[in-house]
Amino acid sequence: MTPGTSAPATDGMVKVNGAELYHEIRGSGPSLLLIHGTGGDAGCYDGLAEQLATGFTVLTYDRRGWSRSPRPAGWERTSIEEQADDAAGLLRATGMAPAIVFGSSSGGLIALDLAVRHPDVVQAAVVHEPSTFAFLPPDFVQAQFAEATAIMERGFAAGGPQGGMGAFLNELAGHDGLGSVDPKLRERWLANSDLYFAIEFPHMILAYRPNPSGLTVALTVARAEESQPINAAAAEWLATAAKTTLEIIPGAHLAYLIDPAGFAAALRPLLGAS
Repeated sequence: MTPGTSAPATDGMVKVNGAELYHEIRGSGPSLLLIHGTGGDAGCYDGLAEQLATGFTVLTYDRRGWSRSPRPAGWERTSIEEQADDAAGLLRATGMAPAIVFGSSSGGLIALDLAVRHPDVVQAAVVHEPSTFAFLPPDFVQAQFAEATAIMERGFAAGGPQGGMGAFLNELAGHDGLGSVDPKLRERWLANSDLYFAIEFPHMILAYRPNPSGLTVALTVARAEESQPINAAAAEWLATAAKTTLEIIPGAHLAYLIDPAGFAAALRPLLGAS
């Protein structure tokens, strides 16, 4: 198979850490786990996973509570640590540990915590636009969040919570927004709008304060070429704290969704593939 050839996926459910997780596996080769950020599900990586399945066995999943992974009874809060424990359990349950792990945005924080606290299941980690906002100057973060809030409020006014979430994701997608994305995928993601606002954004992200000095596995930090100021600053902070170089991947925050082939071409060398 050549890069870009569609690879069929097998799907299933597995119960780990008190949660049922929907997951998909495709391809062959070294294990690669892709962790989605706040606002998507495994579907945001469909195109990227198909590209990478020519050199890896790719595992994607809906994180707890998102889309096809049901919310556990009484579950009202989460943390990066809980999410990382879920990912570790998933890798063990599917027999795919140790794996190379990729995560973007809050998924990057989960990948980082997985590498710090569960190094036995991680071969190497690549984090793209990691949301390490807790370490940035508070005034800067507040100003950036104010801009994001204004975007979401305009969306709320037009379409309620789903409108607010959609407006922000559209902003993260770059110049052309989410116009090229399958409407069914967008509809599925927006159905999680209450989870987006009430459980994950911003409490889960801002509560996490990683200690990258404890890493025992290789870490690569990357940001988007068209990164927003807060995401660029967060990636730069982590690269400095982890004493590693900062890689630049073309496109905006959601480039893996908008241009999976181009993103895969830039990502492959960072995963140790030619």
